[in-house]
Amino acid sequence: MITDKRGFELLKDTLRQPFLTHLHRAFLQIPPIDTPKILDIGCGSGVPTLELARISGGEVTGLDIDTKALQRLQEKVKAAGLEKRIHIVEGSLKTMDFPAASFDMLWAEGSIFVIGFRQGLKTWKRFLKPDGYLVVHDAVGNLDQKKRDITTYGYRLIDWFLLGKEVWWNTYYEPLSHEVQQIRRSNPTDPELKTALYQAEEEINGYEKHPERYRSVYFILHNKALSQ
Repeated sequence: MITDKRGFELLKDTLRQPFLTHLHRAFLQIPPIDTPKILDIGCGSGVPTLELARISGGEVTGLDIDTKALQRLQEKVKAAGLEKRIHIVEGSLKTMDFPAASFDMLWAEGSIFVIGFRQGLKTWKRFLKPDGYLVVHDAVGNLDQKKRDITTYGYRLIDWFLLGKEVWWNTYYEPLSHEVQQIRRSNPTDPELKTALYQAEEEINGYEKHPERYRSVYFILHNKALSQ
């Protein structure tokens, strides 16, 4: 039984696991790289981070500003025995300061909106190796303009695919709604958990009111300009 916010956050991590199917689909569009160095931008509690380490065989740096989320990630990394291949950096993606051309791959799951799509394409490019790749999972809005921006900022679009509103409902929001109702029936007393449940309910209500907004797109990009 979930009795505190931490337990609820771990539950949400579990509910996010099915989305890894789409991460795999995107990853398989990239040619094999021997022990790649990957930067997971806005990694949160690291559901994609751990999977990227597992499927790539490389080293993954997870960057996020959320201390508590990174603490959960650190615990998962230790439990998985991946301390030597996953490195955690606490910091803002607005002020990233990694050496130039230091990563084979940049991965951004729902984080590029923080600085804007164009700004992300522009400023993150310097961290990629000359033949590197950028994968962005973002909201669908302005899809055609985003495709043009990809070319404008010197990338080649390898592939893109949509996750429709049905995917978001069936995979995440419906199961989340069920779990929230179950926890509510247990009459939780922890104030932080109550706040977390309220926030989850607000997010679910947002989906139910405007499901068309809950579509997303994966872009798989090649650092074309530098590789020519």
